Amino acid sequence: MRIYAVADIHGKPEHMESMYKILDQYHPELIVIPGDMTHFFNWSTVLSQLDSLPVPVLVVRGNTDFKRIESRIKKAANITLLTETPFKVKDFSFVGISGTLPLPFANRIGLNEKKRIAALPCPMEPDTVLVVHTPPRGACDRVGKKIHAGSLNLARFITAATPSLVLCGHIHEDFGLKTLHQSTVVNCAIAGPGSGAVIDLEKNECPRVNLLQPDTPQR
Repeated sequence: MRIYAVADIHGKPEHMESMYKILDQYHPELIVIPGDMTHFFNWSTVLSQLDSLPVPVLVVRGNTDFKRIESRIKKAANITLLTETPFKVKDFSFVGISGTLPLPFANRIGLNEKKRIAALPCPMEPDTVLVVHTPPRGACDRVGKKIHAGSLNLARFITAATPSLVLCGHIHEDFGLKTLHQSTVVNCAIAGPGSGAVIDLEKNECPRVNLLQPDTPQR
């Protein structure tokens, strides 16, 4: 199964235009958005655009996504809000935590990190994709290319739970991928140097990740 993972759209028209082009080029079967779809009060238009996309969209909320948008998502025909309950697509399970965990930055919707992480299944079933907004400590979480500012508790959870793939964003400048224990971590932010990631998933195999940048050639 091919997915397009893209975080930190922030409701910007230019990011939506990039997404439309990538959909036309790579033909993913599913879009996964690890938060910051919207930008605080600017949310109605982008949610309508996401709901009209030609493939299903799985999301979690980030720090610029007000909780009030959940009622709009529930009415959407094409958008699913991920939770700690596994959501199956073909042979793969998707689970998620909405909001930004307390690290690296304080924010309006910071959640009780330990409580929310404890609600996730552990260990995770094979071929599980974990979707969070904040990266784990030590993987795609550098601020200023130097300081690791991700969540230590999340990193510990990933080491114990071993999801196949972790999708995140939030720290725009550390777009990329890294292996954490046995999990592939992808920071798929579109608000920095990248344009998200096209990922091919095969049952019982490591994800194949194609990091996209504005000048990535068509494949």
